[in-house]
Amino acid sequence: MLPAANPLEKPIYVPPKTSVTYSVFIMHRRKDLWCPDAEEFDPDRFLDERLHKYLIPKPFIFLPFNGGPRICLGQQFAYNEMSFMLIRLLQTFSCITLTPEAQHPDTRQPTEWAQAEGRKSRERFRPKSHLTLYADGGLWVRMNEAENA
Repeated sequence: MLPAANPLEKPIYVPPKTSVTYSVFIMHRRKDLWCPDAEEFDPDRFLDERLHKYLIPKPFIFLPFNGGPRICLGQQFAYNEMSFMLIRLLQTFSCITLTPEAQHPDTRQPTEWAQAEGRKSRERFRPKSHLTLYADGGLWVRMNEAENA
């Protein structure tokens, strides 16, 4: 059974062995769950009043590690590993800039994207997905070493 959108309605019956899929990519861009600017990259949404308005009341809308009894066992390890890597990166380099000209031309975003509506017209890399989301051809950057590194 899946809960109905309205708590006053009956739950939705799902027969045994029925495949149920969902897209984390799409769920994290739902304006009804995250806020009107859900399609924008804005890490501050986890620090300001939007945290208490959207995420705290519905913690299962943040799905990178799933949740409940099926939560990823490596969640805390991944958070620690990423924090350490980011701190070391920011201690070593003073400037990191995207360098799309270093990418293979076949992996750059198509020129027609510039005329597209919404987020697509502003993208500076070409997202692809498999099990996780990644940048087609990698994400090529230029880094300047910090003086006191």
